[in-house]
Amino acid sequence: MINYKNISQIKWNVQTTIASKIMNVVTDTYLKLYPTSNTLDVCKDADKRLLYIHIPFCASLCPYCSFHKFLFDETTAIKYFELLRCEMKMVYDLGYKFDSIYFGGGTTTILPKELSKTIDYAKSLFDIKEISCESTPMALESLISHDLHTKIDRLSVGIQTFNDEYLKQIQRYKKFGSAKEQYEKVKNALGFFKTINIDIIYNYPNQSEEELSNDIKTILELKPNQVTFYPLMYSPALKKTLTKQWGETSNEKEAKLYKLILEKMKTEYTQRSSWAWSLQSKDIIDEYVIERAEYIGIGSGAFSFVGDKLYANTFSLSVYEDMITKGKLPITHQTTFPKRAIKQYRMMVELFGLRKPHEQLYFEELLLKFYGAFDQNEVSAKGAFLFSVLMKEFYNGMDNVRATMRSKLQESDGLL
Repeated sequence: MINYKNISQIKWNVQTTIASKIMNVVTDTYLKLYPTSNTLDVCKDADKRLLYIHIPFCASLCPYCSFHKFLFDETTAIKYFELLRCEMKMVYDLGYKFDSIYFGGGTTTILPKELSKTIDYAKSLFDIKEISCESTPMALESLISHDLHTKIDRLSVGIQTFNDEYLKQIQRYKKFGSAKEQYEKVKNALGFFKTINIDIIYNYPNQSEEELSNDIKTILELKPNQVTFYPLMYSPALKKTLTKQWGETSNEKEAKLYKLILEKMKTEYTQRSSWAWSLQSKDIIDEYVIERAEYIGIGSGAFSFVGDKLYANTFSLSVYEDMITKGKLPITHQTTFPKRAIKQYRMMVELFGLRKPHEQLYFEELLLKFYGAFDQNEVSAKGAFLFSVLMKEFYNGMDNVRATMRSKLQESDGLL
């Protein structure tokens, strides 16, 4: 839960700057992956983890997106889904069990038939209770026509803004239509899926409080099951280019806009994390790093976090195919975290999820209390903003990892 008493105190100050810089140093220190011939160990427990599945294809590439993706080629994508199911069987043979799946991309819904086959295959292997999947607004009708609304429990739709000028700025207007068209697509799909989340980006370089208020007003009219507000993040690899094209983002304005989101949303929605809001308090959220201490990722560019190790699959589709056909999991890089770093990570993501952390770290808790991150043993509004800032820096660190892994890819690495 969150205590909103100190919403008025949310601001970007010296303490926030220091916390952000510390997080930046921490991610630079620990998020360094090294080539490895190691692979996942045989599972020796009965724990049910989350299975992350990466689909790295898009019909066109958004300029701000730092996720692992290639331009869509149908022949390649069909072959990729076949390899993906082979990798899934390899993980099954190691004894891992899963009760939930998250499909990420790329554009996960780019081949609905293959997506449906992959879901069916996963359910034949594992005791799957819930499935989350990302989607574009234009894919909603196709998903329904392929009966995927009966298989996907939570669909996350990337709207990003209901302002046409910003949609043009981030090159999504021509790709997905006007704000009004996207609104209608989501509205028509709301009755079909158990949970529909819409993603909204805020803190565009020239965005005013009035413009964000209009986005929130539209959300409150549409009433999706869930909304996720992301601060605009320039990944380190793209920051120079995007700053030149769009302008500098403002930390001070980010704090003001975050305060506005809390003030406007808390009247009708329940806050589930520093970023996510649910219309009903029990709707599932997609931040699997919060929900799960460990997860296994399959597909090119997917990450797995097991024990004290972070594994990365190859980002090259040709290498991915070669390793899978040879009966090898496509892991090419890994790093090992010290115990305290894992405790700090779990503490951060649990607080980001507005939960009392399981790990007790005296020094870190003392600093957070000094900042004002808690009020009567609950996460305060100031704390929610701080954890948003820290999570943004963590994601920037992961963007650095992706950029490094993709830096030597050739055009041929995106084709099979």
